[in-house]
Amino acid sequence: MKIKKQYLKLEEDLTEINIALIRLAKPIPEHELFFFINDINTFKFSRTEDIQVKGYYFDHYFSRYQAYDHSSKNCFSFISNKSVSSVEKRVSNQLFSDESNIKFLLHLHQDVDYILTNSDMFAEFSLILLPENLVFQIQEYPLSSQEELYQLIQYYE
Repeated sequence: MKIKKQYLKLEEDLTEINIALIRLAKPIPEHELFFFINDINTFKFSRTEDIQVKGYYFDHYFSRYQAYDHSSKNCFSFISNKSVSSVEKRVSNQLFSDESNIKFLLHLHQDVDYILTNSDMFAEFSLILLPENLVFQIQEYPLSSQEELYQLIQYYE
């Protein structure tokens, strides 16, 4: 009779976090949007270090704004879904390259303008007041630990 080897499975991180998807009602520059957001909230958002995603041909940069709410002790981050700038590292000599100078963090949701994250494990996005005439209703979205965006959020948090 053959002896079957059993391997110990290491516990995988199968947690997920909730993020919020923000869609703009009309195109507006970032500085104007955050002026209106800061005007109606007690905590103030400010621009912080951009999120950098390195590729083979391009390095992409995504703007990030953060604010800390002292009453709920939460840190909120707005991250642009579409890259705000890119730096070409190599010239592509392929006709159909899978990498371009524009990148989206959520490939399947290219209509999303910003991704809102929260430092709390049980995110409560209703604490943020958004200008009604500029932003559509917030859509919560579960993000699996297997996705690249999850790893980026954890790294930059």
